[in-house]
Amino acid sequence: MKLVVFIGDSGSGKTTLVNELIGKHPDKFKKVVTCTSRTPRMGEVDGVDYHFLPRECFEDNSDLVLVKNPIQGNCYGTRRSDLFSETHHLLLASKPTGISKLVALGFENIVVVRIQISEELKIKRMRLRGDTEGAISERLESDVASAGDVNFESVQVVELDAIQFIDEKIELILRAC
Repeated sequence: MKLVVFIGDSGSGKTTLVNELIGKHPDKFKKVVTCTSRTPRMGEVDGVDYHFLPRECFEDNSDLVLVKNPIQGNCYGTRRSDLFSETHHLLLASKPTGISKLVALGFENIVVVRIQISEELKIKRMRLRGDTEGAISERLESDVASAGDVNFESVQVVELDAIQFIDEKIELILRAC
């Protein structure tokens, strides 16, 4: 089974594409449920939206990989044990640097889905989903900061554009899996 890692700037459609793949092909794809130390929001379910863990679980935990720097005081990470499946291709949204970490940890069968998006469309989508102007500015800065150079030679890459039709994107990902 493949670990399908989605990378792209804010508003590029990573979450939408993950949800569409699972909705149309639940027998083939499953989302990697990541961990957070924050409290659940209204309607969030432990083990479905996130694994809600106490902050102490993020300290010196060898099962946690792809741990992010705290965001607004909350920790985020992915359990190594959640990155394996014998029945489904796993879907994970990440920053580009996450790919290097996964390769360094010995993960194989990685398919990177890289979604390109124009600055204009990115801002339009963030406004449509209700992001404040301050949040949009923060995300734009974060996108620039996380864009770093990543070596994709050891992984399969599917290049997508945010303006492609969803069915076309899904077909390209299905071919890669």
